[in-house]
Amino acid sequence: MIDWTIASSLATAAGTLVLAVATFASVRSANRAARASEQALLAGLRPVLMPSRLQDPTQKVGFADNHWVHAPGGGAVADVSDQAIYLV
Repeated sequence: MIDWTIASSLATAAGTLVLAVATFASVRSANRAARASEQALLAGLRPVLMPSRLQDPTQKVGFADNHWVHAPGGGAVADVSDQAIYLV
């Protein structure tokens, strides 16, 4: 016959182990994301992500070097100059 005290202790231990592994994986993933974000910040890269629909109006987008592009709703713009490549 099963000793329910031991069975419940083993089930609790197994559940705790599963949660520990999931937490470990989550923390490692978060550390990788933070490291990539820190490197992008140090390089001066600042991504801005947002959804766009075809019905949205055209947006005028400015960059730090005073370069401007017009992005249509639901679309993208790629522009090249001598100093940089601009992607919106």
